[in-house]
Amino acid sequence: MARLTKKDYEEWLNELGIPDHDLKSMGGRIPDDANYGTWLRRNDPTAFEVGYSEWKTDNEFKRLQRRKHAK
Repeated sequence: MARLTKKDYEEWLNELGIPDHDLKSMGGRIPDDANYGTWLRRNDPTAFEVGYSEWKTDNEFKRLQRRKHAK
């Protein structure tokens, strides 16, 4: 089983894109042309770490569930 890295999380966030409420053009704090995961990792490391921990836990739980159902 491949390890879920912070780089994986950053890239996943980049693919998701910036939530509308965080877009600078909508009154938020993140420039519209930024890569969300990269921006968050550099500018709000606490939020990035909290999100990463939750994302990692959720994905590892889902992997365990799939393995149980596969047996």
